[in-house]
Amino acid sequence: MQEVVQPLLSFQKTPCLGSCLAYNAAVYMDGSATVVPFKNAHAQDTLRLQLTVQELQQLKQKIAALDYKLLQNSYLSDWSDISSTYLTFYKEGKAVKRVKHEEGGPAALVEFIAFTGALLEHRTKQKSLPPN
Repeated sequence: MQEVVQPLLSFQKTPCLGSCLAYNAAVYMDGSATVVPFKNAHAQDTLRLQLTVQELQQLKQKIAALDYKLLQNSYLSDWSDISSTYLTFYKEGKAVKRVKHEEGGPAALVEFIAFTGALLEHRTKQKSLPPN
C-alpha cells in the first residue's frame, strides 16, 4: 500500500492582461511538487518536480516565519489587470489558511510569494528544458 504524502502548500498564480505566468502548483511534505501551467508558462503539460532537501527546508522555514495564521484572507488591488496569487497552507494534510494576494500586505508575505514563485519557476524551467 502506497503512503499518501501530505500537502504543504498550494500556490496559484492567475492570468493577467499581460505576459505574466499563470499556473497552479502543489508542494508536498516530501518536497515533491506538481505544476499545472495555464498561460505564458515554461511548460505546456503538468510537471512533477522534486525540490532539493535544502529548498524544502528553506520553504518550510519561510512558512513558519510567515506566521500565516495571522494574515488577512485577502490583500486586494484597485487594478483589475494584475495577477493574483492564492496561497493555501496545510497542517497535517488539512487546509488551514487561504490567502488571496494582489498587492500590498506585510513585507514578509510579499517576500514569501516572491521566493516561492521564483523557486517553482526555476524548478519548472529546469524540468522543461530539453536534454543536452
